[in-house]
Amino acid sequence: MLDRLLLLYEKYPLDFITHLSSSLPILFGIVRYKYLNTASKLIVSFFLFFFIKETYGTWLAVLKVNNYFLQNLETIAQTWIVLAIALLCFRTSGLKRLSVILGIICSIACIITYQSDAISSVSLSSFRLFAIFFCLAYFNKILIDIQVKNILLHTLFWFSTGLLIYSTGTFFIVLFSEYWYKDINKVPAEVFDKYWNVGQVLFIIFALLSALGLWTSKYDRENLL
Repeated sequence: MLDRLLLLYEKYPLDFITHLSSSLPILFGIVRYKYLNTASKLIVSFFLFFFIKETYGTWLAVLKVNNYFLQNLETIAQTWIVLAIALLCFRTSGLKRLSVILGIICSIACIITYQSDAISSVSLSSFRLFAIFFCLAYFNKILIDIQVKNILLHTLFWFSTGLLIYSTGTFFIVLFSEYWYKDINKVPAEVFDKYWNVGQVLFIIFALLSALGLWTSKYDRENLL
């Protein structure tokens, strides 16, 4: 079993790096824990869930068991976590109400299209659309409120930037994910790997930026007007 695990990591080194990168925001969050507000703690929870999911998914892969269902479940949890962050960040009732409505719609879409043995492109795409909405709405909030002294020392700025890069960069990839997975005979392995690796690299960037944001959480209180 250990030999198969090492073989998987040797064959897919980028997947291993992605798995490890998700632990950085967790570690930085632990180091800066006393400075974290509730939203920042939810960011740590976001990556903790991903790390646990990847660990379990790797274990299933070693056992040669289908682990596609984990990606479908992941989008539901991620949507709820991002929604919780949005409700903590947004002050206007209108924006909070809109976030809840969109979050519920995306969650329903994820639940209805859930499959235990296949990838749901609707589920993966729904989360990314909701994430894009949150990021753009939060950036707009920062510009309108003008309450952040130094944006480079603002935790949620780095998290939102990384999430936006990841969500927009992988949207069209996941939109056709059912094609990549189901029609494996029509899509050469090297083509599939290229698209998959793009998603992995973008997630690594997302994790690094989020870790940087959590490291700057020490300055969050004094950085607000």
